[in-house]
Amino acid sequence: MSAATDIATAFKSRARAQRASRIQASLLRGMGGDLEMGGPTVAILREVIDRSGRNGRILLIDDLPTKLAAAAHFIALEGGTELSDLYPSAGGGGSLHEVWPVARETMAADPDRFIQRMLRPSRRSDPGRAAMLLAALAHVGASNPTPVRLFDVGSGAGLVLPVESYRQSVYGEVVGDPDGPVDLGHAWASPPEVAFDAVPPIVDRQAADPSPLHPANPLHVREMISWAGPDAPDEIGRITQACEFVAHLGLTIDTAPSSIWLPRGISWPRADAQSVVWHSDVVMEMSVPERTEFATELLAAAGRATETAPLTVIAFEPVGTDFLLYQDPVGAALRRGEIGIEPNRFELRVSQWPQATTRVLAYADHNGYNAYWNVG
Repeated sequence: MSAATDIATAFKSRARAQRASRIQASLLRGMGGDLEMGGPTVAILREVIDRSGRNGRILLIDDLPTKLAAAAHFIALEGGTELSDLYPSAGGGGSLHEVWPVARETMAADPDRFIQRMLRPSRRSDPGRAAMLLAALAHVGASNPTPVRLFDVGSGAGLVLPVESYRQSVYGEVVGDPDGPVDLGHAWASPPEVAFDAVPPIVDRQAADPSPLHPANPLHVREMISWAGPDAPDEIGRITQACEFVAHLGLTIDTAPSSIWLPRGISWPRADAQSVVWHSDVVMEMSVPERTEFATELLAAAGRATETAPLTVIAFEPVGTDFLLYQDPVGAALRRGEIGIEPNRFELRVSQWPQATTRVLAYADHNGYNAYWNVG
């Protein structure tokens, strides 16, 4: 495998960055060493990289550790393997030192199972991202208190849609619904410079995904939990609680790509409410035609925005994705190494029209936690 050393380094770096899951850290360290030794991890990743290239997908080296760890977690959650006996999320309780040896045996015995999981689109869907959306809405509302029509692109299970119903703690202040059933805890590592009472009312919320997840479907819930740490009960708990809450609300996720769905809502400016498009962790998963059409539709709607019918796009995506979406949807500059994307470091970006302004408000982990406000 070309660049095997770089890939092994990516696994070991990701292991060191693990804060919430000792199991994930141990697993990724083992996989990094296995890559250097030419073990079963090599064959799995070689096949994933080759098939992704043939399908025209952009696959980042730094994203491989997260995808492989999620595949192992999902397989453990399905049951029927020795991994299930070790992962706390699957009801297991084995020794931490057993995780990598057992995972290695499982990978060697059935590599195709891991390959198929890794080739699937990412289904990271954490309600913690609602903390990012709420802060962005507060930023928007400070200058425009007009009610919001919210459009969630690539919504997954729609866990972020009831954004104002989740409660969270922001440096001693309880934000959101204090009696809400889902507690996001502490998302901010530095105080966000917004007044949360400025969040405008959401009068309409719509969502779409090419392959929606249903929050009441146990298989789909496993899909979401697999991206969490198997020994991170707080993370798993909030995903489970949010799924139950969203299922109870009965929110509808349309089955459609953004290129077909989004124009129905933002093609014509409306003065009764401001249109806000939210997208998170979806740009890298889009095909080249879908990414091109998505950017084209957003820019066309931006050109139609007026002072009385403004458009805001709130993106919570990996650092570097904005260039990929609007300037190089084919990813040519990325493949040539002229730009880089950081899949484990996300930015909260707010773009507003007709002002034609863009500001990066914050940086955070992929799930919206350990968030730092971008001063200046």
